Amino acid sequence: MHDNSETGYNIAERCYAVYGLSIKNNGSNNLNFKLNKLHVRDGDYIFNTTNLDTTDFSGRSKLDVLSDLEKENIIGNVTLSPGQTINGSVVFQVNSLYNESFLLMYNETSITSTSIGKSIEALRTAERYNYSVAFAIPPYRNIDVDSFEPNLEVYPYIFPNWVNRSIFEFFDKVDSEDVLRSTPNDKHLSIIVYALKVIPERNITILPVKPRFIVADDTGEELINTSEIEKISVLRNEAYKMNLSNVTFVRTSFGRFGHLGIGIYCYNNQDVIMDDYQNIILVRRSNIGMHAP
Repeated sequence: MHDNSETGYNIAERCYAVYGLSIKNNGSNNLNFKLNKLHVRDGDYIFNTTNLDTTDFSGRSKLDVLSDLEKENIIGNVTLSPGQTINGSVVFQVNSLYNESFLLMYNETSITSTSIGKSIEALRTAERYNYSVAFAIPPYRNIDVDSFEPNLEVYPYIFPNWVNRSIFEFFDKVDSEDVLRSTPNDKHLSIIVYALKVIPERNITILPVKPRFIVADDTGEELINTSEIEKISVLRNEAYKMNLSNVTFVRTSFGRFGHLGIGIYCYNNQDVIMDDYQNIILVRRSNIGMHAP
């Protein structure tokens, strides 16, 4: 997040790591789970649980990753009886936006999972992918012209048609520089949200039945349910129902808000489904970029 206040410039970045956990008491006695015993270790750094603060971004409801998180159960202190299971999320404020050396700990016991390694690989694949071919559109929209390069002469009227890490880093850089160039009489508030969610090891069914397009897992949860067929690309020849096992689902949300005198708003959501070999099967995007004159 980038902003500047009346007392001067205040450029701040907040990074969060969110883990979805399933905790089961396999013992014969009650289990007292304490949230303050759960932490993330990154070398010599220890990060304790916190709350995800998105109150300063008014468009968070339009970002699928944040909207999903608001609907999930946030785990706190809980007593589990023998055989009882609780599912939910825990949040840590960390130093890095992308760090694969994180180690989740409960007291001095590490919590490991083969899914974590696959999730990191899936994130890397999704963030490096060039979506121009899949979506048949260049990454940038300069006012009303699509282009493979951003036109800084029309800044801030530059919007992303789709987002990967390089696109996010471009907007992060130019908006930060713009905040620093602004004056106390012409303050340029700028907020950027970049969020990614990974759901590994799911068995899914893809139903391309017009006018809707539905992707559901074997529990019945709908990962995608949209009528915006033109914004979906299936990177296989099949145009009929598909049943796929052990896939990974990556959801990316990007939000940009700033220049209150102009009114720059941008919301982008993308879904990527890839197989066990990191081959991308399906991509979907929905985005809103607009400004008020």
